[in-house]
Amino acid sequence: MEKKEFDEMIQLLQNQTRRRILELLSKEENYPLAISRYLDTSQQSISKHLDRLEEKGLVRSKKCKSEKGGPPTKKYSLNREFSLRIDLGPQLFDTELEDLKDEEIEDYGEIEQNVKEGIVEEGYLEGHRKIIQNIGRKIRRLEKERKYLLKLKEKALAEAYNYIHDNFDRYEERKILYYVLDSGVTDPRKIAKYFNVREDEVKDILKNMKEKTKIW
Repeated sequence: MEKKEFDEMIQLLQNQTRRRILELLSKEENYPLAISRYLDTSQQSISKHLDRLEEKGLVRSKKCKSEKGGPPTKKYSLNREFSLRIDLGPQLFDTELEDLKDEEIEDYGEIEQNVKEGIVEEGYLEGHRKIIQNIGRKIRRLEKERKYLLKLKEKALAEAYNYIHDNFDRYEERKILYYVLDSGVTDPRKIAKYFNVREDEVKDILKNMKEKTKIW
């Protein structure tokens, strides 16, 4: 399900106009007509993109009274928070879609208090600007550490993949070992489910590999 959802989001967000719509809505909720003017695109095209984004749960709409006395019109806002990542290298391929739900974030209750405490006397927006810049610096430091760890992982995978390639002739065996290294899963039942094969087939393959590897 997670892989299917990731693929759906990639397909949905590959469209530049949809990404620009989401960028605008990340700042403030808005109407299709206003969005079409900001993006210099027809309102009909914007409405189709918004319908698609709403269908997939990325935005939501509400009906609002027209300021000019006309019929009610829809106003759109973002409806979901998530992080979408792809790590790609010669021996590295990893994808992740991670929801940023408030209830799933450890110590989330402290966040609002920390923001309030960080507002200094020199001005409301200036206080927020400094907090945002400080957060940005911390995120960049974490991203730098993440890059180092990804290169470390890639190096370890390269050596392990070379060993697998040199010692196992059958691709059916190699693909299971690749999966075990990437995921850490060693349970035959879970491996069989991932590859959509019978569990006894996986057990036979694992049995033949035990003499060459100490993973099991």
